[in-house]
Amino acid sequence: MSYKKKKETLLSWIYRKLYRNIEPPYYCYYSLWTIVIKPIRKWFSAILIPSIPFSNLRVQCYRWCGYKIGKGTFIGMRCYLDDMCYDLIEIGSNVIISYGVFFACHGRGQGHNPIIIKDGAYIGMNSSIIARPNEGIIIGKKAIVGACSLVNKSILIMLLLLVSQLK
Repeated sequence: MSYKKKKETLLSWIYRKLYRNIEPPYYCYYSLWTIVIKPIRKWFSAILIPSIPFSNLRVQCYRWCGYKIGKGTFIGMRCYLDDMCYDLIEIGSNVIISYGVFFACHGRGQGHNPIIIKDGAYIGMNSSIIARPNEGIIIGKKAIVGACSLVNKSILIMLLLLVSQLK
């Protein structure tokens, strides 16, 4: 892994002065704009947008937050799209995501990994899509994920997944 020198910020400078010989955490290098906008985007994508009753407006608001969503896509209410990794979630065209689906691109000690949903896929209600460490998840073209499923491995093209857990 190549080490890239991070630009010193006021917060990282203060951290270095207070805690000598300890590298500042990643968030000390955020710009002021990022520090201000992150909680606002999180509130919109995790609280406000999932409760919007109009599907087209809900999808458009997700796009405004930075998610990559294709045309003709339906996202049901109460879905949680990982707000820390809005740039790692790609949803194709004509995808149907039912009520209450949970997308997680990261976990403790796992890094941030992509979730890609290809065109025409269907994800049943209350399913959980959890990216694998170091590889992410791809749900293939026209794949069907049944309700209440846990998906933590990629799914092939036009595969029907009706089991409650895929390990």
